[in-house]
Amino acid sequence: MRHNSIWPGAAKVVKRVVSTVLLCTLSVSLLSSCGSESGNDKKELLVPAVFATEVGICERGDLEKLLVKDGHVEGEYEILSFDADGYIYEIFSKPGDRVGKGDAIASMTSADFEEIMTLEEEIEEIKKSNEERKKSLEAEVKLKEKNGESAVEERFTYEKESALMDLILAQKQERYEKLKNEDIGYNYISAPGNGYVVAVSSTSGGSYITAGTPVAAVSGDDTKRFISCDFISEKESKVYNSFYAIINGVNYPLKYVPVEKEHMATLSAADLRPKSHFDFVEDPGDEVRLGDYAAVIIVVDRKENILSVPVNSVYTDKDGRFVYIMDEEGKKERREVVTGLSGGARIEIIEGVREGESVYVEN
Repeated sequence: MRHNSIWPGAAKVVKRVVSTVLLCTLSVSLLSSCGSESGNDKKELLVPAVFATEVGICERGDLEKLLVKDGHVEGEYEILSFDADGYIYEIFSKPGDRVGKGDAIASMTSADFEEIMTLEEEIEEIKKSNEERKKSLEAEVKLKEKNGESAVEERFTYEKESALMDLILAQKQERYEKLKNEDIGYNYISAPGNGYVVAVSSTSGGSYITAGTPVAAVSGDDTKRFISCDFISEKESKVYNSFYAIINGVNYPLKYVPVEKEHMATLSAADLRPKSHFDFVEDPGDEVRLGDYAAVIIVVDRKENILSVPVNSVYTDKDGRFVYIMDEEGKKERREVVTGLSGGARIEIIEGVREGESVYVEN
């Protein structure tokens, strides 16, 4: 179903009136004087003066005031969460991503995650310290030998400290691997079917979460399709006239669907941003697919069969609003007006201009 056009008579709103001053030639008479056989002919050409004035017509039609929001075609979604307490390790997806059944959405580590992170830091620090200490001991041994002195004691110290440092490092690495591969492991939540990621938690890696905390929402290909866009409250939606979406160049009327209070509370608790939900008034068929971009058009107000003029033809000063009425000769006459609804390129005229009259339009 296609939505009515905003202004049926838009094609004839503006016309161009061109006034042309014809080329005039000023002839200068031949002047003669004593002792002259002839004079010079002199001609002065006046350049044609061509000017253009934009003119709008006051005419009847339907007028809409619109707002536009970016939206997408989605399906009913399933909220995913972990079944145990732990730490978010990584969230692999973002809203709008296409996923297949079984694809990992996010991963979590157990409560031993903190120790693993500490061990990783300690191992890197030990490696760095070991390298620096070994270089220092090697330098002492080489200096002794270069000076012809005995370096037996220094070499023994070097070998003993090197073995001790390697042992400490090995113990740390063994504990790290054990926690990572046995005690800790990784838990994953995956897509229940083919579809799209609707939302993900803003929780960053390393953050602690409890079992059942929503982490992501995924919609499936076989679910009922709807449009989502940035949040519009139920109270706000009641003020607007109507809604429709433009998808792949086609207009589809929409119906606003309020977000349930329980669902809103769940999303807020998980730090997930709510989205507004719109159902299609009629089944869009196969022309609309999940993930398609949708320009959500909000009709803030709509009036039918009203007089209007181009918005650029209306001026405002200390005395109020006015237009310039254009006569057939292109002359302008100021006239006060009372305006109403403004919808994009046109504005409603309540008083001051009659249907069919021409008004000056500022370029």
